[in-house]
Amino acid sequence: MEEHGSPASDHDLDLTALPPLGEVLDGLTGHVAAWMHTQRWYAHKGTGVPRVQLRGWAPLRIASDHLVVATVMGAAIGTGDPGNESAGISADAEALYQVPLVLRRPDGVEAPEEGAEIGVLAVPGGPLRVDDATKDLDGRAALVALIAAGAGAAGPDLRLSATALHPSGAEGTSPLPVGPGARSRLLSGEQSNTSMIFEADDARPVIVKLFRVLQDGQNPDVVLQAALTAAGSTRVPPVVGEAHLALGELRAHALFAQEFLPDVEDAWRTALREAVDGEDFSAATRRLGATLAEVHRDLAAALGTVRTDQELATAMVDQMRERLDEVSSQVPAVQQHRSTLEALQRRALEAAWPAMQRIHGDLHLGQVLAAPGRGWVLLDFEGEPLRPLAQRSRPDSPLRDVAGMLRSLDYAAGAVALEHGRDVTDWSGRAREAFLAGYTQGAGIPAEDPSLRVLLAAFEADKAVYEALYEARNRPDWLPIPMGALERISAAAAGAGSAG
Repeated sequence: MEEHGSPASDHDLDLTALPPLGEVLDGLTGHVAAWMHTQRWYAHKGTGVPRVQLRGWAPLRIASDHLVVATVMGAAIGTGDPGNESAGISADAEALYQVPLVLRRPDGVEAPEEGAEIGVLAVPGGPLRVDDATKDLDGRAALVALIAAGAGAAGPDLRLSATALHPSGAEGTSPLPVGPGARSRLLSGEQSNTSMIFEADDARPVIVKLFRVLQDGQNPDVVLQAALTAAGSTRVPPVVGEAHLALGELRAHALFAQEFLPDVEDAWRTALREAVDGEDFSAATRRLGATLAEVHRDLAAALGTVRTDQELATAMVDQMRERLDEVSSQVPAVQQHRSTLEALQRRALEAAWPAMQRIHGDLHLGQVLAAPGRGWVLLDFEGEPLRPLAQRSRPDSPLRDVAGMLRSLDYAAGAVALEHGRDVTDWSGRAREAFLAGYTQGAGIPAEDPSLRVLLAAFEADKAVYEALYEARNRPDWLPIPMGALERISAAAAGAGSAG
């Protein structure tokens, strides 16, 4: 917590004239509920506007004209009606969200950022304007300062503790971008969390991710990238800090800071441009395959592996079967491939499985950057954000990441066909085979190993089944992309037992 003094002004925030802060925060939960429901990161929109309760708070900064507070809000996502449990929504279900706030006088806000305001609260001592701290310069400064100082904060129910890290080779470099002259902005386009960019002339740019949905346990994004940073890997931006929070029995990551790579294009945009221009992408994807193999080797060395026995293999295939059952019942086009895909899953049970280990978990071209002087760099090791944290933290098959990238390359070709009316199937086929060649060579696996081909077909089919459900619900015009993959995989599996 920081204190800052300045000469008195009309915008001063006299805390002694206000009700106790806990009462003030309790009084704004209605505003938070209405605002939260409109945010991209709010993961429970289908249940309507939530009933919100303040579960914990801690002051981060007290200044003469504003107050920055960390809060955890409990959003009741059930309906309160026990009869609704048949729809899969518990009557008393609650999700915990991290919502840092800035409080100041309404006339004390100069040029507020778009979408910052949550509400204005009438309280004894004068009205208070409440803003989202991630959309406020002072709010962002308080969040990064917590990490830069390796400090903590404590309130009646909520406690935070931060650590500033110094990755290998970073000793003697400039500190995190804090203090006078520091600049910050919100990263646009993110859906499940909130990321902020911090820059200063004498420091490396840093990106700080604030985890919105809180689940008990260590976040894979932090654990895996910190392990890779500690191992000296150049395939992730170096981790420079993190913060944990404690609320009752909950222990969770709150913030995660790492180097930001400015003006770098992600591989999805690069692939689309290369496909439209007819440029061969094979050399780049071969290097990408080798990069993924390197990351898998480093993760295995740092965090260990688990032998895939028959029980583990059966559990993995059972997950595929469950997804196929669910999607077949909702997307009729998938049903016609069901028997062939079930036969492929049975063959997967007979294959020789590689060891399980920690993996990226949600790998696609949008999670990869081409960094000058470094080559390919991977981002966002959080896994599928809607899966429970406990599932995302388990060892998994490295072939899931391989299949994810194969699907992403196929999606690039599909996007070009839909948006530009061009058939670049040959382009994506060469890129996919080059990626697989780079990976198998780096991983020391024979590229034509029968077990590899069967397992990759099964994992790619599982991903395409998931994609079919997503597209049917959200972008029906894109449904032909995963359906084309299922047709290809089904034909190859029926004819030769593989889907190369």
